[in-house]
Amino acid sequence: MNKNVYVIGVFDLFHRGHVELLRRSKELGDKLIVAINGDELVSKYKRKPFLSENDRLAVVEACKYVDEAFIINQFDNKNAVLKYKIDIIVHGDDWVGDSYLEQIRLTKDFIEEHNIKLEFVPYTQGISTSDLIAKIKNS
Repeated sequence: MNKNVYVIGVFDLFHRGHVELLRRSKELGDKLIVAINGDELVSKYKRKPFLSENDRLAVVEACKYVDEAFIINQFDNKNAVLKYKIDIIVHGDDWVGDSYLEQIRLTKDFIEEHNIKLEFVPYTQGISTSDLIAKIKNS
């Protein structure tokens, strides 16, 4: 049975940690679908991304682990999860549990009703977009 895996993220200043997240996610299923948070959406909860949503989409699409990617401009992921028949939702373990579901506007009832598994993969230590920004500012 084919398993569709779903990852949601900003993917600004794409780095090794992003690659590891996508690699580990792909290992959990057959098809990896990635939602890139759009510029307007990211600006509502974070700083404006350095790379445009289209640039971030192009980089993610070029990653060999990704089968399909698209830009999402809303926190609510229900429509995308249903459209792509998602079996597994993956995120780094820096965000675990109910707070993550709340962020992507899904509920425990929704994921149970649709037999969706929620997986948290180990966060890659020593690299993050915030670290890269700090290094750039300090150089």
